[in-house]
Amino acid sequence: MRFIKINILIFVISLIAIHISAQGTKITLTVNGTTELTATLVENSSASALIELLKNNSLTIEMRDYGNMEKVGSIGTTLPRNDEQITTEPGDIILYQGNALVIYYAPNSWNFTRLGKIDNINQEDLKASLGDGDVTVTLTLSDTVTSLEENKTGENDFRVYPNPVDDYFEVKGDFETITLMNMKGQTIYKTQENVVDIGSLTSGIYFLKIESRNREAVIRKVVKRSF
Repeated sequence: MRFIKINILIFVISLIAIHISAQGTKITLTVNGTTELTATLVENSSASALIELLKNNSLTIEMRDYGNMEKVGSIGTTLPRNDEQITTEPGDIILYQGNALVIYYAPNSWNFTRLGKIDNINQEDLKASLGDGDVTVTLTLSDTVTSLEENKTGENDFRVYPNPVDDYFEVKGDFETITLMNMKGQTIYKTQENVVDIGSLTSGIYFLKIESRNREAVIRKVVKRSF
């Protein structure tokens, strides 16, 4: 019972870390390789998942105009949604349907997930920065964000590869069990085998809890590629 309580506590702390990691985090948006804008992310699981995505590599999105109010483009994967009724303002960064990033330069009201807002820019300057027609926008982390794994005992004892994943990934190290969870913390798969098949899962971000034989736990992020 004591071990169960400890593991639950580790998992809860991990989820809290995921949730708060987005608060106040800055990202840089580079438009067409020249114009740089900074933005501040909000505090929700969607923004936290975006941060985890950007820790691996920058994210380049081909964006197009829509409705004379926004630039929109696919992010190539799926992030958790926190939809709410929002009336957008210029500079709002929105997640649409979990798989598209939207930068608004004019108002619109709909059920969206708020990711953040571009800093210190008015509508006129934003429209000038984004330009007319299609644009290429690259997102990168502006600040150094501490990874969950860096704070876990035994982080260097385990390796998950390949990651990002198409179908199978392998866990290398001396572990007792591994548990694959979705962004809500729900268990999808638990095993003592070192090869895991996630080919049937939807693309997006998952978390892998690796428990060592002495009951220590490490949380790793696993990215399922989209096709």
